[in-house]
Amino acid sequence: MEHPHSGLSRDAWTRRSFVTVGALGTVTLAACSTSSENAAESEVSPSTTSATPSPTPEKEFAGTVEVYPALGEVEINPVEKVTVTSLDSTLTDVTVTTPEGAELAGELSEDGSTWTSTDNMLFHSDYTVSWQAADAEGTAGEGESTFSTVTPSHEADVIVNVTDGSTYGIGRILQFNFSEPVLNKAEVEKRIKITGGGDQAGKFRWYNDYMARYRPADKWATNSTITLNIDLFGLDIGNGMIGNHNTALSFNTWNKRYALADNLTKTIKIYVDDVLVRENPITLGNAEWPSVVGELPIMEKSESYYFNPTSLDLEEDNEHYYEPFWASWTARLTSGGVFVHQALPTAWSSVGVYNVSHGCIGMLPEDAKFFYNTFGVGDIVETVNTGYPQADPDDGYGDWNIPFEHYSDSSWVGNW
Repeated sequence: MEHPHSGLSRDAWTRRSFVTVGALGTVTLAACSTSSENAAESEVSPSTTSATPSPTPEKEFAGTVEVYPALGEVEINPVEKVTVTSLDSTLTDVTVTTPEGAELAGELSEDGSTWTSTDNMLFHSDYTVSWQAADAEGTAGEGESTFSTVTPSHEADVIVNVTDGSTYGIGRILQFNFSEPVLNKAEVEKRIKITGGGDQAGKFRWYNDYMARYRPADKWATNSTITLNIDLFGLDIGNGMIGNHNTALSFNTWNKRYALADNLTKTIKIYVDDVLVRENPITLGNAEWPSVVGELPIMEKSESYYFNPTSLDLEEDNEHYYEPFWASWTARLTSGGVFVHQALPTAWSSVGVYNVSHGCIGMLPEDAKFFYNTFGVGDIVETVNTGYPQADPDDGYGDWNIPFEHYSDSSWVGNW
């Protein structure tokens, strides 16, 4: 009968050893040979012929896991989503932590293929992504990578000129000062929501890349509340500068208070809720220092303020020089130094008759005190008939002198 392994010669077959598993599970070595050499080999002691199975090598993880942001990435926007993804393995655990131990919240998909962060990250922080997964054969794998978010040199913030919960006159202009130049102006405007105060249309005007203002078409509604929501967190305002916070605040308005200073009559008429409550004599700027015209909201108030001629570049040898003094009952109208205040005693005889100031509106003591006690920041003072132009809009808040249809056009120039 033909041997089952007929492809081999009989001698070759009889010289091959093979392993069999006995009934008791023991491993025995059997051999078939007709040669004396093979017979001698079969007589060696069992201690030298027992078979030792080779250890099975551990399987390596065969999955592919991708992490975003990638290893070593820097200046990552904190609003970016951290993702850990694998299409050929199942994620079993993902943690994203700062060196201080703060853990970033996230969610693992039902099929275990993706983990996605669900919260914003911190600015100026390192993050470590640690993951564990199992491949299609169940072999476990793990990995770790690090990245860092936007550093202070790339952060941008904004300051607005109203205080939460405060109350102002209806002529208050909103001003936004940015720490970094804004190139994406339209995107920034979309992130600033202003409601209340009559809910009328409003516009922004950019005076430069660092400063913008906002005004409604007309004055704010009286006795109203205006709410600002400034959502700049994570917004690239330009040049990779990232907004680092959101702000929500509200301010209020009081009733209508308006004053009209007329150079022709040398008087100022004071109106409260459109009712004339007082008319005072005044002195305005002299021929060399005429008062500016137009509507100007009060910027700040102080019972006394130090007036120094050097702020006007006036030295002692200048004919317009005056001795420094503390003015009383002051209300500022321009950054350049136009105030409503009590006139000096030496000018009292000129009040209502001649203009002797350096552009300010001067009053007699009781009148100045009444004005101070009646008016506040944001109330409008309008000056007319001096023959002089308006103040530049950014010298104070001369924004009401710009027609609303031209307000957003920063290249438009009026009578200043």
